[in-house]
Parts: sequence; structure tokens; C-alpha cells
Amino acid sequence: MTIANRIVSAAGGRLILIRSVVFLALGAAMTSAGETASPRRLADVVVALPAIPGAAPASAVCMRSLRPRPINANDPHDTLAAIRGFHVTRLEWTYGDDKAFVQKVHDLGVEYGGAIAAGSYSGSKSPWDWNVIGSEAQRLAPTWMRKWARPNPWGCANNPEFRAGHVRAAVAAVKAGADLLHRDEPGQNEHSYHWGGCFCRYCMKGFRSWLADNADRSELEKLGVSDLASFDYGDYCRGKKAPTGDAFRLWKTDVLRKYFRQFQIDSSVAFNRWWRQELNRQAGRPIAVSCNNGARRWTPIELSFDYCIGELRRNHATPAHLHDVMKTALSHGRTQSVTMPLDGSDEPESPGWIAVTRRTIATMYALGGHIEMPWDTYLPTPDARRYFGRPENYADLTAFIRGIAAHLDGHGEAYASGCGVVDDRWQQQPVTLPTADGIFLTVRARPKDREAPLVMHIVDWRDKPAPVAITIDRSAFF
Repeated sequence: MTIANRIVSAAGGRLILIRSVVFLALGAAMTSAGETASPRRLADVVVALPAIPGAAPASAVCMRSLRPRPINANDPHDTLAAIRGFHVTRLEWTYGDDKAFVQKVHDLGVEYGGAIAAGSYSGSKSPWDWNVIGSEAQRLAPTWMRKWARPNPWGCANNPEFRAGHVRAAVAAVKAGADLLHRDEPGQNEHSYHWGGCFCRYCMKGFRSWLADNADRSELEKLGVSDLASFDYGDYCRGKKAPTGDAFRLWKTDVLRKYFRQFQIDSSVAFNRWWRQELNRQAGRPIAVSCNNGARRWTPIELSFDYCIGELRRNHATPAHLHDVMKTALSHGRTQSVTMPLDGSDEPESPGWIAVTRRTIATMYALGGHIEMPWDTYLPTPDARRYFGRPENYADLTAFIRGIAAHLDGHGEAYASGCGVVDDRWQQQPVTLPTADGIFLTVRARPKDREAPLVMHIVDWRDKPAPVAITIDRSAFF
């Protein structure tokens, strides 16, 4: 068959083939009289996921806005106008507690997701009282923020003042009307370890307790640590003339540094679980919270959250990588959303970048995931520039997504192939594209429902899209 703007019959059912960057094919699950039922069909291999708190339906169109825009009279950008322009159903990862703005979002029939980060704090204390610090009592800042005019603070997960203030910040977002939250920079102390910390008095006390519960006492005694009650790891490092700051994690030393890192990982996991419990208690209801996993990390830290939104590197915007991203998320009972492809250049309006972004949008929906619309998107440039894409470059795709909601929601992947993806669930491939290098294809079905229509997504990743022949194995479909 050659894909074209027409309906063609197939095996007693029908395939509806729509010419676009995304191709959708529906096959009614029909069997001819007297035909022997296939022992295995596409719907049979789909595994139903458990309900994921806060996860958007597959047909949702998501967008973030760093903060409500316009932020002043000179700001040319308007969040509410962008919501309408991109056909958005969920605004998420948005900072601020503006109740009037949240109400305007809700009036559009759109969900609102607030946001907090590693430095989100509500209270009267200065960040100097709760920011992570290095072994020389220096305030630490993330590597990517150091060229910013005003780097954001970064709280210590073991500091009581930050812990209380962080919960206050989360509660304020919910009281402003947020339906759910996003937590950026979830690594907290584990992340700050890579810049040399945290060595505050609360971490030193916590590390003593951690060592008492987890360390090999004979190893500690060999290192001269015999009295844990008075042990201070900061004093120990200074006595060893340990490097400070970013060089600390590269220090070639004893097992205590490995212990210290694990302590900070455990502290971060425990903190994320604790503040979420406190938020639910004070809000009076469970609040779904996503986190930023860079579209690749699934450690115990990320698994403390309900699902993930990750910043996608441009060199990772390939069908094979995106397929692996979604497969990994689903293996953890989670789902994944990504940003538009990002790199350090400042040319996101170039035809090539727009084309890759469009293909990424198509591919993420073909995989059952989501992508943040390319608007108010952080770019990893020295000045942390933000990109505001124009709806006319992308809204045809999101209108298409909204229009085929019934063929997205409730479906799971039954087959995937092309662009380096090989589906090892099938010895005989249900669909083949014999001459189509650069074509990515998925078939999605309702789990264990042989009577429901099947959905085929075809995304052309070639620079010059063209018709392509496909062959289906009717026994797997109908």
C-alpha cells in the first residue's frame, strides 16, 4: 500500500490513512467468516499501566510558562494567548501564586500545574541561613547558574528552616489554585554533592547518625573514626586537605566520601517523601507532583514522584532514544513528558530546528508520551535564554492531536519499528516498511481488547518526506 489521502480496505477492516507529519491508521478488528482466530494479536501484547497520579491523558496538549506572562507592560508574550494558540489542555511547571491568573487558566478549561524548585522557600530567613555550603563554609551554587546575574539559592534537605519554608512554598502554590505541582531540581543535596557540599551543621549531625546505622565500624576505626558522637566530617576533610567545590567529587580518598555521597542521596529521597506528605496533610488532599529527570534519570530520587517532565537534549531527539525513554518510564510504572529539543545555540527558529521539533512532537505522541509545547522554553545558553515558538509552526499538530483523542487515550504500544528501533516481542513483524529508511512506526491498541480499533502512527524523519509502502500481517491485526 502507498500512503495517500484516501481510504483503502484491508483484511475486511479498514485503514484510514491521513497525510501529515503524523499518520494515523485505524483498523476495525474484524474477522472474516470461517477465518481461524490468530493465536496472538496486537492487542494481546499491550500491558495496561496502573493509574498514575496526575498523569495527563495521552491526548493532552501540555505547555509550560516560567511565570504568568506578560510580566510587565513591555513583555510581548501572553501565556493565555499561547494556551489558545497551541490548543493547550494543561499548563504546567509555572512558578508563582497568582490566584487571579490561575482562575483565568481554569476559565479556559485548562489544568494548572504550579512549580517549585531546589531553592523554593517561603519565610523570613535569608538563603545564607539555609543554602547548601561547602567544607570551607562557602555558599554553593549550581554550575549552570554561575553565569547568571542572580543565581537561584539551593536549599539543604537537612536544614529545618529550609524544610519548613519549602513546605510553605508548596502549600502556597496549591492554595493559589494549582491542580498539581512540578518539582524542578529534585536531587537537592545529592546534586549539590557534585559542587562540594553540603557540610552544614545539620548535615554533619545527620551524617554521624547515618554512619552509625550504615557504616562498617571496622572500616571507620581504620580511618581513625572511633567516636562517632564527636566526629565531624568537615573537620576530617580539612585535616586531609581535601579539595573544595567542584573538585571535591573527584577527590581520590577513602570510603568516607562514598558514604557521604550515599548519605546525601538518602537525605534527598527522605526529604522529597517528607515534604510531599506534609503538603498532602496541609492541603487536605493528595497532590500529584512530577519532577524534572532530564528525560533520562530514574533513581530513587525521581521515583519519589508520580511522573517526570524532562529537558530533552537535541542530540537525544531521535526515535530510538525517545522509544527507550518511554520504555524505561513505563518499566517503572511512570510516564514521561519532554521539552522541545534543546542545545546551546540560539537558532530555534531555523527551519531545521522547527522540523526536528515537529518530528519530536509527532514521535512522543506516537509513543504515548507528551512534549511541552515550544513556548517559554529554557535554552542552555550562557544567558539562559528562553524560546517562544509561534503557534503557526506547530498548532496544526496539536489540533490533530486534540481531534483524535479517542484514538490516543487508553492505548498502549503493541509494536514499534524503524529508525533503529527493533521490537523483539514479534518473530514475524506485524508491519514492515521494506524500502523506508528514516520512517518510524508504532501500532497502538487497547490492552487485551481485540475488538477495539488499532491505531498506527507513522512519522517520517527524512529531510524530504515522500510516499512509503507498508505491508501488514493481517493475522496480527484482524
